[in-house]
Amino acid sequence: MSRPESISIDFRSQRIAGVRYPAPRPNGAKVLLNHGFGVTRTGVGRAFVDLARGLTNSGCTVFAFDRLGHGESDGRFLDVSVPDELDQLSAMLDHVLADGNGPVHLVGHSLGGMESACLAARRPGDLASLTLWAAAAVFVDDVRSGQIQGKSLDMLRDTAVFDFKGQALGPRFVETAEAFDPFAELGAFTGKVFVHQGEADEVVPFEYAQKYADIWSENAVLYRYPDADHGWNRLPDRALLLQRTQADIAGLADTGTEH
Repeated sequence: MSRPESISIDFRSQRIAGVRYPAPRPNGAKVLLNHGFGVTRTGVGRAFVDLARGLTNSGCTVFAFDRLGHGESDGRFLDVSVPDELDQLSAMLDHVLADGNGPVHLVGHSLGGMESACLAARRPGDLASLTLWAAAAVFVDDVRSGQIQGKSLDMLRDTAVFDFKGQALGPRFVETAEAFDPFAELGAFTGKVFVHQGEADEVVPFEYAQKYADIWSENAVLYRYPDADHGWNRLPDRALLLQRTQADIAGLADTGTEH
């Protein structure tokens, strides 16, 4: 595997930090990875690093970024909101497209998966495929019910700060979530969609994955993992997730499929 390269994007006077994984024998295909809520571009348990290594060996050039307020990027977790993160993700896609010709495949986990689905709907002509790992469309229903991942939002209303696993989250995340529709116009994307969902996921109920699969119908493949949790934190589940994701994207890249 070639050595990863540090890259960055200027976004509204702030720096988004990232990494580019070059392929030893590039086939022209590119992959953009979008991490989950409150984690970083390496993914849960470095799953995105392992995926990037496998994909580059298949000829794909891979990109991963820390969204603002995450990892090495500028900004504060306190200011995170989904609409702003969607704009950041669009800027990341612009960067990937500028790297050269060839299809772009988008992979997102958890909240990053939900955002990736929304970006595919907004920019359907720029993506060849979409892969969703436990896409967290549930976050809207959670916020409307007064909680985030089972923890009450009362503290946010009282102090203007929500304690998300030791990180201070501000009110804008909740305010923008209440009116957000994660499923709006998803059918605009007509490329291949791969939906991965653990049936033991403590964050995202399986019904949300099923809804994604139903929206994309014949263009979607739904993978079930009977024992997998939200982060695929068992070795057999993680290995199968990575194997399937790499095989699906590499297969499309080999056939030159774009839509």
